[in-house]
Amino acid sequence: MIRSHRPTLAGLAALLLISSGCAASDDLAVAPVDIELGAADGPTTLADQGDRLLVVNLWATWCGPCVAEMPVFDEVADARAADATVLGVNVGDTAAEATAFAADLGVDYDMFTDPDGRLQTALGVNSLPATVFIAPSGEVLEVHQGAYTHDELDAAIDRSLAEVGT
Repeated sequence: MIRSHRPTLAGLAALLLISSGCAASDDLAVAPVDIELGAADGPTTLADQGDRLLVVNLWATWCGPCVAEMPVFDEVADARAADATVLGVNVGDTAAEATAFAADLGVDYDMFTDPDGRLQTALGVNSLPATVFIAPSGEVLEVHQGAYTHDELDAAIDRSLAEVGT
């Protein structure tokens, strides 16, 4: 399922509700770029990732489709390095566990963790895998729940880049 998100008053209100601990909404307009993510070399945030298109893939070690698509994200991260920053965000494991798991699979794109699920909840993601496309402005362009093929992911990056004008 692909859901496109545009800035709306309802979306901004949903972001305020999320930050106050209330339920997430399907109309999230701005990414929660300040939520702390775990990393092997210390905590970080999405805001720390620069001012390019962010492709954030939420995954878990227990999720078969997540694991199956990780090599796709690795290939696309290398091929699209000039256009976009591709990040993996493991939901539920420690940074050391997620990094070791990814290394065992042979993937080396940047990996972070969302051990308490705050980012997943704030983005309104209710199943894994999920991929979120975030403009340099912080606007959530698209949330895709489900696995991607190489061609589908490449096309989604092209759509997002066209939308932000790069």
